[in-house]
Amino acid sequence: MVESTAVTDLRVQIEYYLSDANLGRDKFFREQIQTDKEGWVAINHFLNCNKVKQLGVSAAEIADAVGPSEKLDVSADKLSVRRAGNLALPERSTINKRDTKAADKAGVVEKKPTGEDEYGADGKVILEEKDFDNP
Repeated sequence: MVESTAVTDLRVQIEYYLSDANLGRDKFFREQIQTDKEGWVAINHFLNCNKVKQLGVSAAEIADAVGPSEKLDVSADKLSVRRAGNLALPERSTINKRDTKAADKAGVVEKKPTGEDEYGADGKVILEEKDFDNP
């Protein structure tokens, strides 16, 4: 059975929220994981995230989308999600998104050299820069 793009997008988004890349600086989801000794986060928390709101999905749809994930576990009652096997949290980053944006506006952030790709936590290319003048 082929999965729809919307379901895949939803699973990837939830995986991102609970990824090392995000949890290094995301205070809210980090606290939610630390609150539960088994690392469960209530699916209802994801419904408040703007990117999930834009998809217009329910808690049940999130549970179904995350079910086949290798990176996440869904609780038996389908009300909570956690990192697969209750994976330990990454080290806390001292830099958050707002600090990075402010530094970027001030010209402090080092720019990525042109022509290099950016990769997600799973190793897949998330941004590929092309030089159309020199193909």
